[in-house]
Amino acid sequence: MRIDVHAHLYPTEYLDMLDRFGGSSGESFVRELHAGAGVPEMKDRLAMMDRAGVDMQVLSVSSSVPYFADERKAIDAARCVNDAYEDVVRRYRGRFAAFAATPMPHIGAAIAELRRALDELGMAGATTTTEVLGRSIADSAFDPFFAELAAREAVLFIHPSGSGAHSPPIQDANFTWSIGAPFEDVLCLVQLVRARIPERFPPVK
Repeated sequence: MRIDVHAHLYPTEYLDMLDRFGGSSGESFVRELHAGAGVPEMKDRLAMMDRAGVDMQVLSVSSSVPYFADERKAIDAARCVNDAYEDVVRRYRGRFAAFAATPMPHIGAAIAELRRALDELGMAGATTTTEVLGRSIADSAFDPFFAELAAREAVLFIHPSGSGAHSPPIQDANFTWSIGAPFEDVLCLVQLVRARIPERFPPVK
C-alpha cells in the first residue's frame, strides 16, 4: 500500500474562519491551490492519487495552523478543521486519514483537542509546525503536550511554519519554502535533540 503522509487539504470553512480571526497571510495562497473538500476538488484529488498510484493520503493543515493568542479562537479553529477532516475521512472511507490540529499555544486546550481527535474522531496522530507563534516546538512549555503524545505512543507530524527561518535574505528573495523550509526542519531537529525530546518522550513517533 502506498501512503502519502505529506498531503494537505484546506476546507473553505476553515480558511474563512482563519481570515475572520486574523490568521496568516498564507491563506490567500492556499485558496489558489484548489485543495478544498468540495466534491469537484475531491474528485480531482482522487484522480490525481490514482494516476500516481497513491492508495491513501494522511491529511494535515501544513502551516495554516489554528494558533492564536486568543484561546477561544484557537479552540474554535482547531475543532473546525478537525471536524472537516473527519467528514472527509468518513465520506471517502479507505482513501484518507488525518493528523489533528490543536489549539496551540494553549496546552490544556491542545491536550483536550488531541484527546477528542484521537479518541472520538479516530485520527492517525497530530500535526504541529516547527514553531508556535514564534516559539520553538521544543520549548519546555510544550512538554505536557509531548507527554500526552508519549502516553498514547502517537505520531507527531512536524511541518515548517513558513517563517523563512527568520532570515531576511531568505524572505526577501522569496525562498521561504524552497530554502527556508529545509532550514526550519534542520533547526527544529537540533532544538528537539538539545531539549532531549526524543530521549525524554521516546514513545512519540
